Amino acid sequence: MHRFLFTRFTHRTLRSIILSHNAFSLLFIHRSFSVANTNHHHKDETFTLSTLVNSCRLSPETALKLSKRLQIKNPNSPNAVIQLLKTYGFSDSQLCSYVKKHPLVLLSDPEKTLLPKLKFFHSIGVSTTDLPKILIGNTNFLSKSLEKTLIPCYEIIRSLVRNDEEVVSTLKHGSWNVHSVWVVNDAVQNIEVLRQLGVPQGCISLLVSNFPSVAFAKHSKFVEAVNIVKEMGFDPSKSNFVLAVQVIAKMDKDIWESRLKIFERWGWSRDSCLLAFRKNPQCMMISEKKIMKTMSFLVKDMGFTQEDIAKSPGILNRNFEKTFVPRCAVVKILKSKGLIKRDYSITSIISISEKRFLGRFVTRFQKDAALLMDAYNGHKLD
Repeated sequence: MHRFLFTRFTHRTLRSIILSHNAFSLLFIHRSFSVANTNHHHKDETFTLSTLVNSCRLSPETALKLSKRLQIKNPNSPNAVIQLLKTYGFSDSQLCSYVKKHPLVLLSDPEKTLLPKLKFFHSIGVSTTDLPKILIGNTNFLSKSLEKTLIPCYEIIRSLVRNDEEVVSTLKHGSWNVHSVWVVNDAVQNIEVLRQLGVPQGCISLLVSNFPSVAFAKHSKFVEAVNIVKEMGFDPSKSNFVLAVQVIAKMDKDIWESRLKIFERWGWSRDSCLLAFRKNPQCMMISEKKIMKTMSFLVKDMGFTQEDIAKSPGILNRNFEKTFVPRCAVVKILKSKGLIKRDYSITSIISISEKRFLGRFVTRFQKDAALLMDAYNGHKLD
């Protein structure tokens, strides 16, 4: 009789969760299960799960599913899962992010299901810093078979790059549907195209480990991008070839044309645009807003010509607030005080390292070094 009453009470409580998003309701339901399972686990274990569910803001429907399945599964499993993930580097906030995306992980068998997969990732060099990020970005990894899916996927990626370190980089930079065999088949065919063109392994590894979405793209789309880059005159033996492939593969024709028009507004010819692209393919990936802002600053405020910038398109990738503004502020002060006479090229100001910039334009001017450093740091903070 008491059991029947409790069952009715529990179901009534469960239904109340569906009608309310109140965090107290979620906590209350799990404490109710704590009463029902006093012979199986301790209150503090259930409270840990309750706290996690609350902080993750799981939907009432998800909370209901978890609660129902917890009656069947080992009630101690969620805490064991949480502790195992913490052992492999998950912080509390990362646990919340992961559980919100993949709540059923709490019902997994930590020893039989999760631990072998976590050990595998650790064995190929995935650090406890990187592992949570990879798993949060790819929540299906821990639900896939180690032998039938994860290891074969690893072996394919490993065949495309030089070492496990590059495999880890590939995993960090991609979102993976490891169940789709066609994705793997496309990647193998894509890389074979590059190898037949004589692209060095170092450049192939650069593409795969930093731009896996392109390396694993649909084969027909990948081949189209490669052919366009070849027609533009890129040398397959240089890294810019694969960098150009990843730009063309990602960018549709309308966006490409809009980028060309932006540069043409600043006086670049179509040939100048293509020359800049061959020198630095990434310059075409810069947003229109940043292109306009940077070009306006360099031409109108600093007096550089469009030709100066076209010859060194790589500078456009630099951070505007942290590089352009503070360095140009220092150069302006030096010119106003007559401390530098000749005009420095834009690359000699923007492209050099911070250490070299400070040595060339700040510390050598001992009398004004404090003023220059204040200007440099002040603008950098802005």
